[in-house]
Amino acid sequence: MIPFNIRITNTGQNLTLTVLPTEAGYYKIIYYAAVLTAVQKTQNGDWILVTKDDIEAGDLPFYLPSADGDRLEPSLDKTFASAVGSAIELELDQQA
Repeated sequence: MIPFNIRITNTGQNLTLTVLPTEAGYYKIIYYAAVLTAVQKTQNGDWILVTKDDIEAGDLPFYLPSADGDRLEPSLDKTFASAVGSAIELELDQQA
């Protein structure tokens, strides 16, 4: 699958994220050329965060918040996973 971009709102801020589908069935979420997290859809249809130990970063580093204030520090929680999952589904529906 081809990477694509999504936009979500997190803690009142708009974020543009790159989504990298994986063969393992989860989606890596890229922010500022680094792996922020990954999400996966459960059998129940809920979107959950993948634990960092289960994410294969590949050639990309894991995201570290910047001290210079240019980058946001997204809140990685259930709400984030749900927003990202909904945006992924919308994009995949548009691609079909």
